[in-house]
Order: sequence, then structure tokens, then C-alpha cells
Amino acid sequence: MDAYNYLKEEILKINQDILSLISKAKSMPGMSETSFGDWEKNCRGLPDQMKEDIMRVAVVGPIKSGKSTFLNSMLRGDYLKRGAGVVTSIVTRVRSGDRLSAHLYFKSWDEVNAEMEQALVLFPSLEWRKNNSNFDIRSENERHQIQQALKTLSSEQLISHDTRNLNNVLLTSYIKGYDRVYDILSSDDTTLRYEETTFAEHKRFVGNEDLAVYLKDVQLQIPSAREAILRIQCIWR
Repeated sequence: MDAYNYLKEEILKINQDILSLISKAKSMPGMSETSFGDWEKNCRGLPDQMKEDIMRVAVVGPIKSGKSTFLNSMLRGDYLKRGAGVVTSIVTRVRSGDRLSAHLYFKSWDEVNAEMEQALVLFPSLEWRKNNSNFDIRSENERHQIQQALKTLSSEQLISHDTRNLNNVLLTSYIKGYDRVYDILSSDDTTLRYEETTFAEHKRFVGNEDLAVYLKDVQLQIPSAREAILRIQCIWR
């Protein structure tokens, strides 16, 4: 337990250092207040998360390394489907429940715009923008300008160290998926719920790079999860 508390304290110290770096970065000339919005929000929420007395088991690994296959095997069913590539950092939470259900939590328009502005901070050139106002993906003109700007990027700007540039992939995915999520998103948080016979329909969002980018969280409730959790707890002990 002492080792556990020590690690928690170390993580909180690192978190505070990151917040200090974000504060310094925001004060740099030309930086927007929203440039590091998501990063700052996550860091500020970390202390409260670490106070929760809930055991969470994280399954992490490189893309296409078999994480979903591993969990489906433990849960004894075809429940998880990912494959949205490097775009998203959303977490799929699996809980035990009486009914099979999937909850998809979507970003608000403000969150989408803030994330895109954050990606645009590191865009190779800002000369393509015709105005200095805050970016809004709902503007057809803004979407068109980004599409045109992305087309001008060289292969070296699109790929570095044999990996696609994350910011460019993020912007491209947002633009491509826009028409299919326009009627779903709002100024507030939006949740779609799929239960029992419609459960599999949630996979069209989490398995598609252009749609998954609009998600911020996924929660699956699975009846067989309780048995898997008990097996994990036994291993943990």
C-alpha cells in the first residue's frame, strides 16, 4: 500500500509539472486560450479521479496488437470492436450490467472546435486562413479552407518517421466525418444508447476513424463482465 500511495504522489507531482508547462505555453505570443484546452482539462481532473476507490484494469498496447480480441476472449463474446487507428484517445470502459448495452458519449461542438484549433497550432502553415477568428467546423468556408490546405501538404509533412502526422490525420478525419455526425452533435454533451438487439450498431462509430474522432468516451455494460472481473481480481490478489 505504501508503494501504491508513493506512485500516486509521484503521478500527481508530474501532473502538476505538466500544468505549469501548459500555463507557460499559453502565455506565448500568438497562442489561443483554447490551444491546450483538452490537455489542461484532463490534468485538472486527474486529482479527483485518483481519489476514487475503484479498481480499474487497463488494457493497453500498440495499434492492431489484439487488445479487443483479448477482451472479447475474456468476456466470451464479440463485444468490442476498434480499428479507428491513431486518431482517437477515447477509452472503452467495460462494466458488468443486467442488460447488454453500449453508451456512446459524443463531444460538443465547442470541444470539437477546441481540439481542431489545438491541432492547427502545429499546422505547417497558417497562411491559408482568411480570418483570425476562432475556428468553427460548422462553417462550410472553414471546412473548405482546411480541405484545400491539407491537399497542399507534402509527403514529408504528412508522414514522419514512417508514421502519419497525428494532427493532419485528426483534421482530415473531422472533415470527412462531419456530414455523418452533424445531426447528432449539439452545444451540450450528447449520448447515444444501444441495447440488446441494437447493441452491435455502436460498432459503426468505434470502428470508423472518421466517426470515432467525434467520440470522447464509450461505456459497455455486459452481463458476462462480472465473471471476467472476478477472474481479474483473483489474478490481482
